[in-house]
Amino acid sequence: MSSLLRCARTTRAFGLPQRAPRPRQPSKTTSLGSNLGLVRSRFSSSNGGFTPGRHSQLQANKAVLYTLMGANVAVFGYAMYLKAQAAQGFPQPFIKFMQNMTLNLSDFRNGRWWTLLTANFTHVDIGHIFSNMFTLFFLGRFLAHAPQITPGRYLVIAVGSAVSGAAGYLCQQYWKFQANPRMSDHNRGLGFSGAVMGISSVAACMAPTSKVLIYGIVPLPLWAMVAGYAVYDGYYLNSADTRVGHAGHLGGLAFGMVYYLARLRGFRV
Repeated sequence: MSSLLRCARTTRAFGLPQRAPRPRQPSKTTSLGSNLGLVRSRFSSSNGGFTPGRHSQLQANKAVLYTLMGANVAVFGYAMYLKAQAAQGFPQPFIKFMQNMTLNLSDFRNGRWWTLLTANFTHVDIGHIFSNMFTLFFLGRFLAHAPQITPGRYLVIAVGSAVSGAAGYLCQQYWKFQANPRMSDHNRGLGFSGAVMGISSVAACMAPTSKVLIYGIVPLPLWAMVAGYAVYDGYYLNSADTRVGHAGHLGGLAFGMVYYLARLRGFRV
């Protein structure tokens, strides 16, 4: 389990550059996705197979998934362009981008409320977006097969978990400032990890015994993997050394579980 948990670096905190940033090496950290494979979809092999209606719903769910992934990739591409311009001596567009697209408590209080959503679609290094999108692709497709998940529900789970994760990050930052008012406010939250955790928690609630393959070898029930991440994030929630937004992870996971209990348990509308 420890080797699995060391892979949980999927939300970062960044500070705004005061001058053109120097080029940096891509992060070596990964998420569970690069070491995970689903054995099979319990949903696609149940309830008598696919009907034309279920096939249409699956395709619509996948369209929602790929649209979310496409939005992340598009924002990342634009961020990389601005980051390159900053490295060449023109930092202001990148600074403005970070102020308007990433989550910071002071900026949020000063009226940049939209960052509660936009921060979820923002990544500024290749390792971060790869790990999030890899995980989202596998677990997102897995959940898309569930007959109880309509495109509308899929979108609510993803966006609701994302916003809930961002709110969790802001709440933790607020509590830190309450405890230490002199603390500087340069940290920025970003990344789709809250949504990924929400999707993962719904999938784990609906199909807890479905197996995942850690490092492509070690089988583990989906519920155990998600529970392991929850324990990891809870343990390091207030660590002074971490650059991971653990509160954002837990916020997304909490939304997914609440949504499952309120809307999906027993598969009642």
